[in-house]
Amino acid sequence: MSRALYEKLIRLGVSAQRVASLKAGGASLAQIQEKFAHRPLAELASDPFWTPACAAYPAPLKTLRDQPLQVFHRGLPWEKLSPFIVGIVGSRQATSYGITSARRLGAALARGGVTVCSGLARGIDAAAHWGVLEELQRNPRAAAPVGVLGHGWGVMHPPENIKLFQEVLHHGVLLTEYPRGFPPSKWTFPARNRIIAALCNVVVVVEAGARSGSLHTANFAGELGKDVWAVPASPGKPNSLGVLKLIKDGAGMVTDFDEFVHEIVPRKTSKSPSVKRLEPDTALLLKHLARSEGRIDPICEALDWSPTELAYRLTELELEGLIVRNLDGQWDLLCWDLLGDLA
Repeated sequence: MSRALYEKLIRLGVSAQRVASLKAGGASLAQIQEKFAHRPLAELASDPFWTPACAAYPAPLKTLRDQPLQVFHRGLPWEKLSPFIVGIVGSRQATSYGITSARRLGAALARGGVTVCSGLARGIDAAAHWGVLEELQRNPRAAAPVGVLGHGWGVMHPPENIKLFQEVLHHGVLLTEYPRGFPPSKWTFPARNRIIAALCNVVVVVEAGARSGSLHTANFAGELGKDVWAVPASPGKPNSLGVLKLIKDGAGMVTDFDEFVHEIVPRKTSKSPSVKRLEPDTALLLKHLARSEGRIDPICEALDWSPTELAYRLTELELEGLIVRNLDGQWDLLCWDLLGDLA
């Protein structure tokens, strides 16, 4: 059976086992295709799903030549996610360096209001989302995650990530184009990768061998005109070959996670956020922020706050779109018109 026919059948909810059974009964591939060609999508499962005709169908998926005919979804409403999404992918056989990097990067993105997307595979994918979940424990206003599965509901692959699936489902969104019970295969994962690439504004690769599946995601992203970044690793290591090739081919290098977040996230510099007035304590903090020209120490001294307390409050204001941190690590105001004479 050709891959094209296989993919067409599975998107109609026909498993490989079902095809094999029909063939064993004497049916030809042409007859099997004809049997299911007009199968109504509503018969696939009782699970909620979108089709391209649905208003809620994620618009980026329509840029794919082979857009999913249905996307099963669970968790939060799609509009609850950040409109800016970054994919983090990488090796399943990740090193401790890669795990730490992915975890820190996931946390930094969530803290900066960016939704993190991965395939929830073992290794880098899982580490990135654990970083997001840890950040959500510290700061409930951090961005919610999204995971894209290479199988249907009721299947856990890898099985050791069952807790991760449950946590992402509770705090974010899970997506799959496969009907309930559909098993993973060597073809479903590349198909999943194209969805990740389409959904994301940016894709970051953390550790990848020369033939890593994460390079497929990066290639899909490049073909769709998305920016590709990579976390550099030591030359000579098996997991560094794919990453170094991406960098050689023009991918950006992520060397500082917080700086990376502030570089890629679109800034609201043309207008202030849609807030009619400021709360008194917020206005007071912003007044001192303006007077200190973005420096932290004078604010702590004036308000008698600890650096930790101030950092948490500044993160809240950044998520509200009132301030932004520049590449020098200082803070700039985006709401001068709301301050009036206070500053």
